[in-house]
Amino acid sequence: MVKSMTGFGRGCYEEENFSVTIEIKTVNHRYSEMAIRLPHFLNPLEDKIRKTIQASVARGRADVFITARYTNQDAVTVTVDKPLAAAYHEALKEVGNAAGITAPSISEQAEILYLARCPDVITAKEGIFDCDTYWPKIRTALVQAVDALMVMREAEGKNIIADFYKRLDIIEQHVSEIEKRSPQVVAEYQAKLSERLDALLADKKIAADPDRVLQEVAIFADRVSITEEIVRLKSHIRQFRVILEASQPVGRKLDFLVQEFNREANTIGSKANDFELAKIVVEVKAEIEKIREQVQNIE
Repeated sequence: MVKSMTGFGRGCYEEENFSVTIEIKTVNHRYSEMAIRLPHFLNPLEDKIRKTIQASVARGRADVFITARYTNQDAVTVTVDKPLAAAYHEALKEVGNAAGITAPSISEQAEILYLARCPDVITAKEGIFDCDTYWPKIRTALVQAVDALMVMREAEGKNIIADFYKRLDIIEQHVSEIEKRSPQVVAEYQAKLSERLDALLADKKIAADPDRVLQEVAIFADRVSITEEIVRLKSHIRQFRVILEASQPVGRKLDFLVQEFNREANTIGSKANDFELAKIVVEVKAEIEKIREQVQNIE
């Protein structure tokens, strides 16, 4: 199924001591690119998170935002460096003696608060987060977010496919008009050429050589022939429809085909040598451009 590269998904998991919320936002991008923002204690799981998302998202830029709360009391330990606190205490006494204050009136509570703020006296250290234990819970939220993302991408993909079929029908209609008009261009050229020759040779009472006229018409017909371009353009349109039914990502293939659409349309336009054909080619190229813009959003 054709999927859009644009989408959003959100997943959550919550229990008494742990909760996690995962949001995934994707936009169109030429390649596959992913940026993951997560709490540092979940860093060991980044590779698993990335691979889980990549299993469903083959192309586009994905921004992943993960917030988590871990309230286990064993998760953090606080330690006091007693020798360092005593050294700061002695240093305070020396500062007082240096200032000539032998018996400062400092309350014990005030000194304790001061010492607690001194560098490295009190340190807090996070315990080891058991990633293996919590990974299934995190994965539950991740899968929920990915599933929601894919629902949105597939829904948008259906809308884009419907627009593709509409544009292809219009192009096919224009190609049929070009096919009908093309032989008329040669016939009109032959009529105009004969008319001009008759007018030029009338005064001299000389009749135009029919074989020479046919030769000139044949040269003109070969120069403006667009049969091959029409055949190739029709083939590209059929192939485009077949690719739309594929189950794997098709964005790159469609992008290549659109380039071929443009190549054939440009060649037809350059060979047209006819105002009516030129107008139809402009309409064809306008529809191709609309398809090209949408293809940029296809995975």
